[in-house]
Amino acid sequence: MIDENNIPSTYAEAGIDLSVEARVLKKINEYVKKTYSFGEVVSKENHYANMIKLGDYGLAMASDGVGTKILIALAAKKYDTVGIDCVAMNVNDLLSMGILPKAFVDYLAVSSLDEEVIEEIIKGVYKGCEIARIPLLGGELATVPEMLAKRNDTFDLAGTALGIISLDKVIDGSGIQVGDIVLGISSSGIHSNGFTIARKVLGVKYELSEELPWGKTLQDELLTPTRIYTDAIEELLSKCEVHGLAHITGSGLKKLFRITNYGFELRQVPQPHEIFEEIRKLGNISYHEMYSVFNMGIGFVIVIPKKETEKALGLLNRYYETQIIGKIVNDPIISIPQYDIVFSR
Repeated sequence: MIDENNIPSTYAEAGIDLSVEARVLKKINEYVKKTYSFGEVVSKENHYANMIKLGDYGLAMASDGVGTKILIALAAKKYDTVGIDCVAMNVNDLLSMGILPKAFVDYLAVSSLDEEVIEEIIKGVYKGCEIARIPLLGGELATVPEMLAKRNDTFDLAGTALGIISLDKVIDGSGIQVGDIVLGISSSGIHSNGFTIARKVLGVKYELSEELPWGKTLQDELLTPTRIYTDAIEELLSKCEVHGLAHITGSGLKKLFRITNYGFELRQVPQPHEIFEEIRKLGNISYHEMYSVFNMGIGFVIVIPKKETEKALGLLNRYYETQIIGKIVNDPIISIPQYDIVFSR
C-alpha cells in the first residue's frame, strides 16, 4: 500500500501537470505543422486526427499507448487485457472523425524475452483487433533491458491505427449548431487514463487482490479493458445525421473543446461509476478535478441534431447504455451545473 500521508488530491500532485503538458504539446505542434508542407495534409487544428489527401479520400493514422495502466498489469501479473486497451485508444480516436479503422500495428518494448508474458500481451492485441474488426499487419518487438532497467519484467506497449475515409464523409465538428443534442455512451470504467493518480489514491486503502465495496477486486476493476466503439459508431453513421464525435480520454470532458468552438451545457451527466467516487472520496478530490482527468463514466460523446435523438438513442442503447447528457450552446464553455463545474478554453 501507499503512504496515506502522501495522497494526491490533484493530477499535478500525482506527478502529471496538465498545464505543463499543454505547453509542451503546443511546442511539439509547431514542428508538426512545419511538416505539412511535405504532403497534402487535410487538417483541423486540435481535432483527433489529421489526414493525407489521396484523391477524394483521406488517409488517417492515430498513435497511442496504454500508459501507467501497464503497472497494474505488472503488479497483478495479468497481461491479456492491456492489448485491448492499446487498440481501443487508437481506434476510438479515429472514430472521433467518423473514420472507420482499417488496420493496426503495434510496438512492444520489453526488458526481457519472457515468451509467456509476450504471448499474453499479444493475445490482448488480437482480441482488440477482433472487436474492432481490423487486421494486425505487424509491428515491432524491441528488447531493451538498459532502457527498462528498474525491473526485469517491465514492458511498454503502443500502437498505430490506420483509417481511410471519403473526404465528404469526415465528421470534424463543422456541422455542429446551437441546440444540437449531446449524447454520452457509457464507459466500462477508468479505461486507460488517469492511472497515475488512481493508483496512488487507491493504493492507500486497497491491495490489488482486495474486494471493493461493489464486489469486484481492485485489479479486476482497474484492468477492465477500454471499450471499443466501432460497431456502434459505424451503425450510427450509416443511419443518422451526426455533427460531432469525441473519445473521452485524458483531460476528461474537456476533450469536447476539440470538436467545436461552441459550448456544452451538460445538465444530465450520469452518476459517476463507483470506482470514480471511491477515488474522489479517498483522495478528497474535487469534482472539477475529477472531470478534468477521468471519463467519469462517459467513454464517447456524440452530437446530433435534435430530430435524430430518438433514432440514435434506440440504436446506440442496443450496444451500450447511452443517454442525453446535454446540448450545444453559444457560450464557448463546458458547464456541468449539478457539480458547479465550468471549464473555459
